Amino acid sequence: MNRSFALMATIACAAIAANGADTLEEAFKNGKASGDVSAYYESRHVDKGDKSTYFNNTAWAIGSVGLKYETDFYKSFKGVVGFRGSVPFYEDDKDFDTGHGKGDSTERIYENNRFMLLNLYLEYNAYDTVVRVGRQNMNSDWVTKVNDGVSVTNSSVSNLTLDALWTRARGKVQLNEMFRVKKINKNKGLFAGGATYKFDNGLAFRGYVMHASDIFTGYGAKAMYDGSITEDFGMGGMIHVTRTSERHADDGKLFDTSVYAKYQDHKFTVGYTQTGKKNGWGSFNKAGDNIVQFEEGDVMYERDVRTVYTMVSTKVQKLSIDAILGTTSYKLKGGDEKRYRQHEFSTWLSYPILENLSAIVKFDKTIKAQPYYPAMTQVSAGLSYTF
Repeated sequence: MNRSFALMATIACAAIAANGADTLEEAFKNGKASGDVSAYYESRHVDKGDKSTYFNNTAWAIGSVGLKYETDFYKSFKGVVGFRGSVPFYEDDKDFDTGHGKGDSTERIYENNRFMLLNLYLEYNAYDTVVRVGRQNMNSDWVTKVNDGVSVTNSSVSNLTLDALWTRARGKVQLNEMFRVKKINKNKGLFAGGATYKFDNGLAFRGYVMHASDIFTGYGAKAMYDGSITEDFGMGGMIHVTRTSERHADDGKLFDTSVYAKYQDHKFTVGYTQTGKKNGWGSFNKAGDNIVQFEEGDVMYERDVRTVYTMVSTKVQKLSIDAILGTTSYKLKGGDEKRYRQHEFSTWLSYPILENLSAIVKFDKTIKAQPYYPAMTQVSAGLSYTF
């Protein structure tokens, strides 16, 4: 744990104590513990094209345990701590060097990151404001997964939500991926702030800004609609545009749009994504993204991307099914002006076997091998018991 993160944790503990040391014991007694015991399997096979360290024939399975504890609120404050540990019990090649350790599983579960701190934060929740300080899950326009930082959300004004965050470092601590938490912008971090206004008729607008002092400043705007025509039928859509001003590279751009229709538990979506000709969407994805809808979608991180896709989400009794089929044309960053194309199909299935026991299956296939991006088939399955 580095000094800056340790300082955040110290401040969090001090804040709890300052708000009533006499009742701190009660806050802990009324707290809640939760977690999961899970198993996960993944296999990847290069169907055509060149193999690499990342794109290779691998198969592995792990057992994983996640634990989380959160105190009860006392004077609007609560503390949260969580951990996850994973151990491989099957690897097709135990000696394969992925660059993150030895064995097929280290492609996703890094050898030195099999046991990680998932959460350690203090939350303040009052006056329509939520503030979190410490290691937490963040999910914003371009910030995802586990981050060490501060997030603030306020909804004091009717229909208006204001949000801001600063993240110093980001990583992944989840069932199928465990990556170390890495610094962003040499410990200076990344700032983001935005505002969303929702009208009563289902229409909403959002504007946001992101800034990493030595890397870039970016701006984005969204228009969203989610409406109901009848009790069973609805439709909506989204338009998302962005632009970056880069310190050391060409500026980035993004145009992302989708429309959908839904009937009861069935939803059909058509989408289109286009990025800048010289540098794709720029440095926006330094802390993640919510743009790529595919299970992999690696070619969408190149430049001059044009992706068209269709998505279907449905439910057959208890079985939930999501599927996407799309095609992406693109040019390589740092390459010539040759345009390439790759297709991808992804599907996700989830089923609640029992009240606390659920299963998931994922299938992904990329079609048409290209330089650095072979055609691949990937199959994953997981089983989780939650408590």
